[in-house]
Amino acid sequence: MLACTSAHQPGMQSTKFARIHIEDAWPEIGGIHVCVACKERSCIKVCPEQALTWDGHVVLLKDKCTQCGECVEACPFGGVRTDPADGYPLICDTCDGGFSCVQICPTGAILRR
Repeated sequence: MLACTSAHQPGMQSTKFARIHIEDAWPEIGGIHVCVACKERSCIKVCPEQALTWDGHVVLLKDKCTQCGECVEACPFGGVRTDPADGYPLICDTCDGGFSCVQICPTGAILRR
C-alpha cells in the first residue's frame, strides 16, 4: 500500500491514499481490494457525469467528477476508494504499467494478470 501511495504521491508515507487496500483480518484470512478491471465496469456505468472511462484501466476525468461516490458503492470488489484529502475516487491505474505493488511485494502475493 505504501508503494502505491509513493508511486502517486512521492514522499507521502500514508496508506490512506493507496489505490490498493490490503485487509488484515487476523486470525481470519484478509483480502486485497483493488480494481480488477472487471468486464462489468460497474463504476463506469453508474457515473452520472461520465467522469470514468476505459483505456486498459479505469481513467478518472477529474474535471467531470463531482465526488458523488457512486463508483465506490458500485464496485463489487471494493476496488474503488475515496481520497481522504479531496474526495475523488482512488482507482488503480497500474502505475502507468509499472505495477508498483507487484514490484515491491516481498512474498509475491500480489500478481499482475
